Amino acid sequence: MSKEGSLSLDKQGRIIRFSHSLEDLLGYDAEEVIGKEFSSLAPPGLEPAFRSMLEENENDTAFSGRKTGLLCEDGSIAEFYLALHLLRDRTGELYSYMLTLSSRKTGMPAFFTDEFRRIFKFSNDSVAITDKDGSIIDVNQAFLETYGYERHEVLGRNPRVLKSSHSTKALYEKMWGDILDPSIGYWRGEIINLTRDGREVPVLLSINAIKDRKGEIRNFLGIAFNMTRQKELDKLRKMYIDHIVHDIRGPLTSISVNAELALMYPDVPENAKKKLNIISTCALKIGSMTSDILDFSRAESGSLVLRKELVRLSDAIREAALPFEGSGKKLLFNGEEYTESALADIEVAADADKLKRVIYNLLSNAFKHATQDVSINAVHSQDGLKFTVSDDGKGISVEEAERIFDAFYQTEDGVKTGGAGLGLSIVKKFVEAHGGSVWVHGGEDRGVTFGFLIPSVNAAI
Repeated sequence: MSKEGSLSLDKQGRIIRFSHSLEDLLGYDAEEVIGKEFSSLAPPGLEPAFRSMLEENENDTAFSGRKTGLLCEDGSIAEFYLALHLLRDRTGELYSYMLTLSSRKTGMPAFFTDEFRRIFKFSNDSVAITDKDGSIIDVNQAFLETYGYERHEVLGRNPRVLKSSHSTKALYEKMWGDILDPSIGYWRGEIINLTRDGREVPVLLSINAIKDRKGEIRNFLGIAFNMTRQKELDKLRKMYIDHIVHDIRGPLTSISVNAELALMYPDVPENAKKKLNIISTCALKIGSMTSDILDFSRAESGSLVLRKELVRLSDAIREAALPFEGSGKKLLFNGEEYTESALADIEVAADADKLKRVIYNLLSNAFKHATQDVSINAVHSQDGLKFTVSDDGKGISVEEAERIFDAFYQTEDGVKTGGAGLGLSIVKKFVEAHGGSVWVHGGEDRGVTFGFLIPSVNAAI
């Protein structure tokens, strides 16, 4: 079995990284050798040769396969095949040496190929390479510019130097669970890191395990896209939407109130009543659309706040169903004709307003497409609240079902009925904010069923 370890030197030849495996091979603790010259590992009398080894290769990029003896902590000499790789910045200036020591000749690591080095040097994304112990071997210029470090300040250190208070233990457990899982081997997600001066930087980070031909992890490659500008734009977009919605609601309220007042006047001609009713209906529809846009914007920006309490499901259904009375379509609850007395006396820990909005949006969608009947089914068990709304309408295709919860997506029939195309997307956002899930079942011939589950374990208050 091949024995292998690695270390890194600064450009003066001082040791800045000493791998755990090299500790085992040579017997030193990393703390003993960090900061010492590489020549301190030379067999007695060969110190000058070790110094000249670095000097002679300053104009090269690498050499490998050189048989070299190193001094062990117990005074014995261990022989290895030595590979030397020179790390240079964009201008070609040397800033570090990486040395690999192995009991057999090894090939060049993938991240030292010419193609990778070009991408590494000139990438706009921050890139960091570590050994399998998690100590930084190399970082690119974008990394230094993003986090404000000098290269010598991070080489040999662990990337947790960037860790912020937002990075929880659970996050790291999930991250490293995925990276070390042979069937996955990587992690990708949003994370907030800290710069050298303590500023927070939101990044989209991906970490990949780099393996050798035998499938053993050799290194880790971290690539981070700086999302600061995107987050600023998202914040401005949210502020803009909030202001627009606020400015629209004022005139809408005035239109609705005055239309209602005008309808109360005696002797209003029948033709005028029809037009006033149209004005009132359109104002209500625009008001609903602006609410959808505002709710979706808040959910997307992560500013959705849940105010959980024990909510009577009967109250939520009653309020959500009220606007559909007089629609000419029958509403059923758990197989029986809907009446307030038939509602199950179920309590669930949830945000009352958002639960009502979820049920209302599902009912609104069902009543738009139903031919005669809309059915509600609600079951509360140890798993939580399972709630479905079904209609007896046309149905949807498999392709439509796959996209139905996407923002602004509408079926052909949905386009005809109007709306912003956000109702079902808001359902998904609100339910997932409670730790739940949504689904849709239906064929193209007849009927669609939408459902959600709010789990009891995540609904505790």
